[in-house]
Amino acid sequence: MTLLDPVTVEITVPRDPDAAFIAFTEGFGEWWPRATHTIAREECTGIRMQPGLGGEIIETARGREPQIWGKIEIWLPGEQVAFTWHPGWDSGDYTRVSVSFDQNAFGHCVIKLVHWEWENLGEIATAVRDGYVTGWQQVFGEVFATYLRQSNK
Repeated sequence: MTLLDPVTVEITVPRDPDAAFIAFTEGFGEWWPRATHTIAREECTGIRMQPGLGGEIIETARGREPQIWGKIEIWLPGEQVAFTWHPGWDSGDYTRVSVSFDQNAFGHCVIKLVHWEWENLGEIATAVRDGYVTGWQQVFGEVFATYLRQSNK
């Protein structure tokens, strides 16, 4: 299988990198669109990112066992968080996501999400990647960006 290009989404917001990092990680369950982008949808009771290297991204739902979406591989507060990503998939069929936080010359935070290693998904890799092109633009580029512009986190 040929290597598929990463999905990349970049936003710039009037926040400092430390605050944006905290909003993305500690505030994950506040900004993530649970009604449309979770396994359990309306039964979802929460989603959270455990802090630190080895922490997990966990979805909880009424009447269901917690679902692990991924595991933190890089934890550099104010700079970068990276994790495996397999929401609703077998943990061996993971992809990887990295989110970096940099301050530009105007004092705004440039936040870049990169999602790659699609080949781990085998025959469905292209279709899943294509879905994430618009999915990350909506969830990260619109929902998270709006959350950052409207919140005090």
